[in-house]
Amino acid sequence: MITKAGYAFSTGGVENLVLEVSYPISIVVSAVLGSVILGRASKGRVLSAWILAGIVASFCSAIPFGSAFAGTLTTTIVLGASLGIGLPACLDYLKSSTPIGNRGRLGGVTLFGALLCVPLIYALMSPSDLWVAALTLVGWRSLCLPFAFSIPKGEDDFTGVMRKQTSFRGVLQTRTFVLYFVAWLMFSLVDFGSVLGTKNVAQFGVLVKVVEPAFAGISTLIGGVISDRVGRKKVLIFGFVSLGVAYATVGLFSSFPAAWIFYFAVDGVALGLLWVLFIVVLWGDMASAGSEKFYALGEIPFFLTEILPVLLFSYMAEIPESSIFSLAAFFLFLAVLPLLFAPETLPEKNIRDRELKIYVAEAKKMEQKYT
Repeated sequence: MITKAGYAFSTGGVENLVLEVSYPISIVVSAVLGSVILGRASKGRVLSAWILAGIVASFCSAIPFGSAFAGTLTTTIVLGASLGIGLPACLDYLKSSTPIGNRGRLGGVTLFGALLCVPLIYALMSPSDLWVAALTLVGWRSLCLPFAFSIPKGEDDFTGVMRKQTSFRGVLQTRTFVLYFVAWLMFSLVDFGSVLGTKNVAQFGVLVKVVEPAFAGISTLIGGVISDRVGRKKVLIFGFVSLGVAYATVGLFSSFPAAWIFYFAVDGVALGLLWVLFIVVLWGDMASAGSEKFYALGEIPFFLTEILPVLLFSYMAEIPESSIFSLAAFFLFLAVLPLLFAPETLPEKNIRDRELKIYVAEAKKMEQKYT
């Protein structure tokens, strides 16, 4: 929608650059503000108002401002704010209404649905003019309304009763948060480098558009289930290490098509594993109260990857692919170090209970087999 609205401004120009970065920046800023302003409000009212604001913002995005930069910029910021303002409250609702032992599974299903639906919506909006695309977006966001208004009332967490809050200072002083956040931030910076490294592989476009998203979608489901069984930390370390191996492989053998196929497959798997944990699961696990602020700060690296390519692409575009991926592999292995010192966020009791259930089930199978 921002691309369509900013058609009057030349690609690479200052106006176009400002429009591209203002969207993710407005998401981050509004999410932080929303976690403060809406942290004490009723979740049902917050989510309903959030969706209504998104519908209005989507409708306003169809206004043709032409060469009026101020109007186009305002629309862009409103679109970003309409997403960010209620995002922490939405994720906090998911955390509050889901047992910690099933949070990975539910997060995997949620992201799998998003990865499945987004390409379909994009295919409908991309060839359409501004008004048709805006109406498509309005219709899509309106589908959420029945679910928002059906949120159950009567529970203290969701009815506006004053809840215990955590300050941003308290979040940043939480050792577990800092260790996972540093690893997440380093991954986001490395992922930005990998985007530059794939700039000259247009012949593998089908891998970028089909293979990688397919592996990412499937791995969100599998990774969510496994993280509920063995813990979050092991799944994250596996994702980081496997992605580091993929970077090293394509850095050494960039002239071989098989290396690129391996890279995009492993990259898709790793993205699915890391997204489901860093976007949905981890910040809720470590927050005993006021998880809106944990989510607001924890999501920043994800949107940072939308800002850095716009600002730094022209400066780093001439770096050879082999150098980019070799450096990415090195820094990705460094990103594993904070995870080695981070505690597991899934309670040990949940892991042992699942292991016991598996053991009992296997014992019953053996008993039936030999009796």
